[in-house]
Amino acid sequence: MREAETMHTRRTLELEPKTWDITLDAAGRIALVSGNFATAQNVANEARLFTDDAYFNQDQGIPHFLAELGRKFVSNDAVIRAYLRRAARRVADVREISAIEVSRFNPENRELSGAIEFTTIEGTANGSLKTYF
Repeated sequence: MREAETMHTRRTLELEPKTWDITLDAAGRIALVSGNFATAQNVANEARLFTDDAYFNQDQGIPHFLAELGRKFVSNDAVIRAYLRRAARRVADVREISAIEVSRFNPENRELSGAIEFTTIEGTANGSLKTYF
């Protein structure tokens, strides 16, 4: 059974991968991306979304504070992968998630990073998508 899908589209604002800020195109307009790149960015958005952060759907997102950030110890990677898998499945164009890699939690800077590898409904493998929390 598929998770409830969000309102992601195959055309979205282009975000700069390191800062997650919007970007401009050559003409100075807000840049847009489409197709598989947009799907990959939407998967990253779902992985980065904290519960209570989506203004119109507060239940959507991952309870990162409960799962790993609010704890003094590192959570079970299997639990974190399950949350990330569920988040990636909310993107309508994702057909299959083939791998989820979770890097260890760094307690000094409270950063968790990982990669999600998936296939789109078009059957195109996107390789690893790096997401940072």
